[in-house]
Amino acid sequence: MKKRRARRISVLLIPDDNAEPYNFRVSWLAAKVLIGIGIVLALHIVSGGFFYWKYFRVSAENNELERSNTQLLEDNKRVYQLSAELERMSKEQAKILSLLGVDPQARGGMSLSAILPNNLSNQPMLTAKVNAPVPGTAIANGSESVKEVAMPSSGFTIRRRDNDSRFAANMPTLLPVEGVLTTEFSRSKEFPFRSHPGIDIAGKRGSVVVAAGDGQVVFANWTYVWGNLVIIHHGDNMFSYYGHNDRLLVHDRTFVKKGEPIALLGSSGQSSGPHLHFEVWKDGVAIDPRQILLAFRANSK
Repeated sequence: MKKRRARRISVLLIPDDNAEPYNFRVSWLAAKVLIGIGIVLALHIVSGGFFYWKYFRVSAENNELERSNTQLLEDNKRVYQLSAELERMSKEQAKILSLLGVDPQARGGMSLSAILPNNLSNQPMLTAKVNAPVPGTAIANGSESVKEVAMPSSGFTIRRRDNDSRFAANMPTLLPVEGVLTTEFSRSKEFPFRSHPGIDIAGKRGSVVVAAGDGQVVFANWTYVWGNLVIIHHGDNMFSYYGHNDRLLVHDRTFVKKGEPIALLGSSGQSSGPHLHFEVWKDGVAIDPRQILLAFRANSK
């Protein structure tokens, strides 16, 4: 019986440079082994590439998660800082309200006759309407008075000097800054949060804000709502507010005279533009500052 001849595969390699071709032969079994190894290597390459792609993708996601976690930690830290700042500002607000003797749950109105001295509140002209200021309105300014001129068509108010002095220097009767009256005093019992317990006077940034009357500065600092705020105590439980200033020129527990510079006009705090927010409080209740600023106009005639 003849012995079966082993099957072989011949491989012929032909160079491009006309050199002698090179050939070799391998057994069919060896060829199968080489083909199997090639398939296994190809599968390893494909699966390895897939897993490496998956690894880099997961690694990138992990890096992004780490960055997000770091950002969240920083945001959380800022939240705690803001919470502490809010608590500090709440204490400042409570301090201000305490100085004014204000009950936040009850902020009713008050008439001018309850504020002015008897010799002034009995004068007949003080009951006149003050919604439309009249040019030539006289108000006190220490040793000399100041005439406030309001243009009814534009709402622009200015001051000019006069050689007259009739009223107490501590009364906050002097217009703190010249400009345009943009927001008037308003009070709403139904919607107290919509009330505006003062007036807003828009003007040029950096304009000098002066004290409306003699008094002691009881607060000169930054607050969240009113920005750089000055509060002056004029005696007899009367206070005046000067908010949204760009820079303060006075400090706590200092005495200021009527007309003395106390701040520079600005837009600090919750403000939409350069203006002065001016309030007058008496016995813990906000009153219309125009009643004080314009109440003595009849005396200039």
